[in-house]
Formats: sequence, structure tokens, C-alpha cells
Amino acid sequence: MKNFLGILFVMFTFVFANYNVGDFISESDQNLTKSTCYEGNGYEVNDNWKLADWNGALNGGSYNVIFIEMSATWWPSCWTGHNGPAGFEHQDYEENSSVKFVTGLSDLNEPYSCSQWGNAPDGGGSQIVHDTGYDIHSLYNLDNYFPSTIFITHEMQVYDKMNNAGSWSIGSRIDQMLEDCGAMCGGEGGCATAAGDLNEDEILNIQDLITMVNHILGSSIVEGCSLEAADMNVDGIINIQDLISLVNAILGAARSADLDGHAQVVYIKSGQDLIVRVEADTDIAGIELSLLNGSQLDVILKDNSHLSQDSYHKDGITRYLAYSMFNQPFDSRTVEFLINSAADINMDDISITIGDINGDAFSINHTKGSNNYYSGPYAFELDMLYPNPFNPSTEVKFSLPHDSHVRLSAYDVKGQEVDLIFEGVQSLGQHSYTWNAANLPSGVYYVRLQAGDLASMQKALLIK
Repeated sequence: MKNFLGILFVMFTFVFANYNVGDFISESDQNLTKSTCYEGNGYEVNDNWKLADWNGALNGGSYNVIFIEMSATWWPSCWTGHNGPAGFEHQDYEENSSVKFVTGLSDLNEPYSCSQWGNAPDGGGSQIVHDTGYDIHSLYNLDNYFPSTIFITHEMQVYDKMNNAGSWSIGSRIDQMLEDCGAMCGGEGGCATAAGDLNEDEILNIQDLITMVNHILGSSIVEGCSLEAADMNVDGIINIQDLISLVNAILGAARSADLDGHAQVVYIKSGQDLIVRVEADTDIAGIELSLLNGSQLDVILKDNSHLSQDSYHKDGITRYLAYSMFNQPFDSRTVEFLINSAADINMDDISITIGDINGDAFSINHTKGSNNYYSGPYAFELDMLYPNPFNPSTEVKFSLPHDSHVRLSAYDVKGQEVDLIFEGVQSLGQHSYTWNAANLPSGVYYVRLQAGDLASMQKALLIK
């Protein structure tokens, strides 16, 4: 079987809806977040996944059809499906990035681990997500049957639900969903609409700008060729960067030299309110905030009276934009926002995108007190060891958000350091080391990663 689906926001774990065939999945349920425990669909282990990641109306135009398989490691039919029909169907469509396969497991380590399940030899493994509390399974009213499958269209509509589905049944439904999706999922057709011409009137003007603003905020969604036209930088996401690029296109402004901006975002609690301070090294042309909260949040921008500001609250998310209709930068490279009654909001529930005058994104470092948060391609992360249990060596993988002095070491259960795996300066990005414990006795150990003020630890079991 294969699994897919691993963002942006952390949602509640209680599931109230039960979706049947023909029902559209709510945006809040699309944002139900689960942890990826076996890589696939571009997600790595421990990445967060949610259905909203594949909804083109929310992510900027990347539409997909989705196949979810719910399995139990203790049920033979699930294993057969994982290695048989579902696995082979995943292989049949692996060249089509618009088809997403995911497996949901609620019973990890009973008796198989996620890695054992995903490494099945015959069918290969797609993305697997840990369905803590049977949230996904319950969401689709599956009557506790394993294996069960859910088919979801590019419009986030439940197309079909089946028990113990065969290869032909899976393939025929995926083909039909792809046909219905058409050009948006890589099918026949295509658009001749010019970039930025969202209303397809062959003129770039304020109407296109307003349409893009409404789309980014979620108050009025564009689709089809209009959606393609909105993606000015062709990155699959419609956001403040595209808005700045559209302003430039309307004004006929030429791009400046590459600016390569960097910014630090500092979150400061002020009574019941939250201050978001942006400190940049290059002129800022636009900022986009997304705030996950049950009610509307008021965002107040200090100074910068020449900027346009728009906000909209929908499905528990407040979206806010600040930008110049004439692509004039913010008054200062230090910008402050006051968010009323948001002092206790989780930092994982805040997303911020900053664009320079070209519409290019800033590299952002997030801080709050002594805790560091990073956005971009790499986070500070120590992956699960593999293999684990091991004898006598295991691979240790980690990633760094910036160049750091690293100390990677192993400890016994008494907290005594028993081996230094690596120590030295490492660059940002992903790294891997092999820990050979041939000289150590069998037992439980802890691998610890220290990079500056950040630290993480993984448990390891050595069996000889």
C-alpha cells in the first residue's frame, strides 16, 4: 500500500464529521494534520501532512486526485493489499505527480513498525501517516473495516469508498478522477491566458489585482486558467510574491538586481496581545500572514500608512496582506504588527511570507524567547535511526537550518557519553553519519544532536 499526505497548520485531533460519497470535505478537516512515518509524495519521516496540501484551491493551483488506504498491521488482507493491488497501482501512476497515494496506520508497532510496513518487498511503500486516534479512519465512516479505501477528487469531494479494493477497481476510479480534473491535473488542454490576467480580458489592471487579493485571502477563489494566470512566478503557490509581481507587471516596472533578502521574525507577548516584529536586511515590498484561530484576529500594522491592507477570516484561519499598490517598500526594514488577543497562539499556527520588490521570497528565521523556529527547506531535525534495533551499526540523519557547530554523540541509560560520532562545523542542509557500536554491549542507548542552542535525541536499541 502507499501513503501520502504530510505544512502549515496544526489542527485539533477530535473528528466530528463523517463523510459519505458525494460529500465535500470541509477546509477545517482538510487541515487535520498527521505525522508522516514513512516517506513518500515528497514528504520525509516526521513531516506533517494534511489534505489541504493537495487542494489546488488552497495551495495556489497544484490540483491532485487522492487515494487513501486505511490498514491494520495485524490483518493479513491489509498486508496483501499493501503489497498487491494498492502497491502495484501506485507503481502504475508513479510518473503522474497529480496522483497521491497514502496509507493510514493507527496501530503502529502492533505488531509491525511503520518502517517495516513501508519497506514491504513486493509492492513497495508509498507515504504512510500515523493516524493517531483513528481520526482519518473515523472521518470517512468506514465501519472499522480493514483494509478500506477512500477516493478523493481534485475538488476535495469523496468520489468513492471501498473495502478490500482490487487493482482494477482502484485504477478505474483514479482514471475517472483524472479525466474529470483534466488540464489542472496534467491532462489535455492548457491555457493561453497571459500571466496576471486573472479575469481573462487581455488587460492587466486593478481588477486583476483585486481578484488575486481575494483569492489569496480565500474570500473568492479563482480556478482553471485564471488560477494558472495568478501563479506569476510559476511555483505552484499563489501568495504575496505573485501579488508583488502583478503590481510590477501592471506598472510596467522592470525587475531589480537579485536582492536575496533575509529576515528575522520575532514574536513578543504583550499582555493579551502578540507583537510580530520583522527585521530585514533588504527593503520589504509585501507581507502575508496566516493565523490559525477559531475567531477573527485583528492585525494592526504600525506606521506605513501608504500601504494597502486586506484581511479575511474563513474556516478558522485569518489571512492578512500588506502591500503597496505602487510597489513602494515599507517605511523601514523593521516592521511591527500588533495582533489583538493572540498572546497564547501557538507559533506553529502562524505562517508568514515576505516578498521583496521583485516578488522574491525572503529567507526567514523565527524566534520566540529562547525557542527557535525556522522556515525554508531545512529545519533543525534529528531523524529516526535506521535500522533500529540495530547490530552493530545504524544510520543517523539530521538537518540544519544554517551553518552550525555540531556535536553528535551517544549516551547510555546512565547518561554517560559512550561514543562521539561527530563533532565539528556543518553547513545548512541534510547530513548523514553511520554509528558503529561494535565495541559496545547490547542495550538501550540515546543518540543526541547538539547544534548551537538546539538539541534533539533519539532512542536506539543495540542487539547482538
